[in-house]
Amino acid sequence: MNEKVVLIQANSAAPNSELSQPLSCEVTAASLVCLLGQSNITLYAYMEMLAGINEPDTGLLTYAGDLLRPSKYNNRTAIRYIYHNSALLSILNGIDNIKVPALYHHLGSVEEIDREVERLLAEIEYDVDHKQLPAFMDTLQKRYLLVVRAIMLKPRVLFIENPFMDLDREQVRVFGKYLASLVKEKNITLITSNVNLDFVHSYAGQIIYLSAKDIHVFQEREKFSQFIQATLT
Repeated sequence: MNEKVVLIQANSAAPNSELSQPLSCEVTAASLVCLLGQSNITLYAYMEMLAGINEPDTGLLTYAGDLLRPSKYNNRTAIRYIYHNSALLSILNGIDNIKVPALYHHLGSVEEIDREVERLLAEIEYDVDHKQLPAFMDTLQKRYLLVVRAIMLKPRVLFIENPFMDLDREQVRVFGKYLASLVKEKNITLITSNVNLDFVHSYAGQIIYLSAKDIHVFQEREKFSQFIQATLT
């Protein structure tokens, strides 16, 4: 079996002096990484560091090839980042929200982009009107469209902060299945924070658990489960 390509490597990297725990890990192509912990602010800081948004205060981060380098054809990199409070443009309907970045970066003709939008929306298990304005959408629909808008730009790595925030249990199950499909079917590396344990146990390829004093990195879900059980007893 061929080893997966390492896209991001952290060597004792920490985002700032207040969050001093060093993180060492490798993020490989077409993998699903879950960051877990008690503090969302801390998780977001490590996520932004891994995404190259903020440089590490200590340690080193390295990236494969041109992962962080804008393409010679446009100014976008191969990393997309969805914040927990990312929003759709309120004056545009759902379809136009998805199309705007792709049109801006000239990723195809209008007709080609329209076809890609239609194809990606057909993959969503949520039969609602995407031509309405965001003010009339529920949280799950907005979350779907934020992801589709991001993957229209063909990222190799997609970061999503707290993807299940404000979703009910059934919505979490359906949306989680969709997120996992991005890894399996589109070969996108997905890095998420504070997902629920059902999602972790079903899909995670790597789990990074940030406790108050340590960072634990697990390559196997079973070992993470054993760690959690031991922690709770």
